[in-house]
Amino acid sequence: FARLPAAVWGVAMADKWFHGDERRLAGLWHWVTTLSGVLFGAAFLSIVAFSSLVMVAMRPHEPTGLALDVVVSIPAGASGEKIASLLSEEGVVADAQLFRLLLRLTGADGRLRAGEYLLNPSMAPMEVIEHLNAGRSVAHRVVIPEGYRIDSIARVLASRELADEERFKELAYDLNSVFAEDELPFDLPIVSLEGYLFPDSYEFVRGQSEEELIRQMVGRFIQVIPPAIAQHEAEYDPVNLSLHEIVTLASIVEREVMTDFERPMVAGVYLNRLAIDMPLQADPTVRYVMTEDRNRVLYRDLEIESPFNTYRNRGLPPGPIASPGLASVKAVLEPADVDYLFFVSRRDGTHQFSRTFNEHVRARRELGY
Repeated sequence: FARLPAAVWGVAMADKWFHGDERRLAGLWHWVTTLSGVLFGAAFLSIVAFSSLVMVAMRPHEPTGLALDVVVSIPAGASGEKIASLLSEEGVVADAQLFRLLLRLTGADGRLRAGEYLLNPSMAPMEVIEHLNAGRSVAHRVVIPEGYRIDSIARVLASRELADEERFKELAYDLNSVFAEDELPFDLPIVSLEGYLFPDSYEFVRGQSEEELIRQMVGRFIQVIPPAIAQHEAEYDPVNLSLHEIVTLASIVEREVMTDFERPMVAGVYLNRLAIDMPLQADPTVRYVMTEDRNRVLYRDLEIESPFNTYRNRGLPPGPIASPGLASVKAVLEPADVDYLFFVSRRDGTHQFSRTFNEHVRARRELGY
C-alpha cells in the first residue's frame, strides 16, 4: 500500500495527458498525419521517378526507325560520363545525364567495353548499354595476302587505322614481347615472328591492341600449318625438315612464284640444291635484306653481308622472309619429282627450268639476259 499514491499519481497524469490536454493530443495527431503525408509523397515521387527512368530506358531517341546508323568509337579507359557524353554528341541518346544515371542504376557503369560500335538513334538506351556491355564492336575485314612481310602487314593495318605501324613491327619482330616462354606449341630458333603471321582474311575491330592482332594471326597459323604437316606425315614419309625449316623454304617459294602449278617445281629445285649442299641462290632472300625498294636484283646486291643472303651462304636462311600460304607449304611437303637445279624467269610470271649450268646459261641467253 506504500506505493499506492504513486500509482494513483500515474493514472492521474495519464488522464491529464489524454483527456485534460487536448491541444497536446491534437499536436501529436498533426505530427503523425504530416509524417504520413511526407512518406506517402516521397513514395509517390519515387514511383514516378522510377517509372520515368524505365520509360527513358525503354524509349529510343528516334522512335521512327528511320534514323541513320552511327559509328561511335569508345576509347579504352573511358568513364561512364565520357561515354554518355559521346553518345549524346552523336545523337544516339537524348540526354547524357539521364543515360549516365541509367548506367549507375543498372550497374553497367565501369563495365562497358572500348571499341567501335555501330549504333542507331532508334535503339533504346538499354539496348545501347547491352551492345557496349557485350562488346559488339564493328568488325573490319582485312585481307593479308600470301607473301607479305611483317612490314607490309603493319602498313595494311595502319592504313585501316587498326594498329600503330611502328609498334606492330616492334612487337612482331620480338615474339618475347607478345608470348610468354613456352607459350607457343613449337620452338622457334629466332625471335622474329616473320612467316608466322598467317596470310588470311581476318575480322578485326578497332580497339584491339597490337598484341591481340599478332596473337590472332599466329593463332590462325597454329590452326592451319601444324595440322597440315601432321596430316602429310601420317599419309607419306616424313620430310627431313623441321616446322621452322618448312616455313622458311615455303616463304622463299611464295616470294619466287606467281603461278600455282610452279610451286612444287620451284620447291623441288630448292630441295635438290639443299640435298647436294648447293647454295640456293634465291633472289627473294637478297631482296629481303636490300635497303633499296626495287624488284630487280643487281650483281652488287649479291655481295650484301647477311645470313639471309643465300648467294653467300649455303643452306636455308635463319628464318622465313615472308608469310607463306598453305599452298606453298604443301609444295615443300609434296615437291615435284624433278631433277632440275636451275630456273630463270621468262618475264611472264613463269620460269624456264634447267638440269645443268650450261642449259641454264643457254636459257638465259635465249631469254635476253
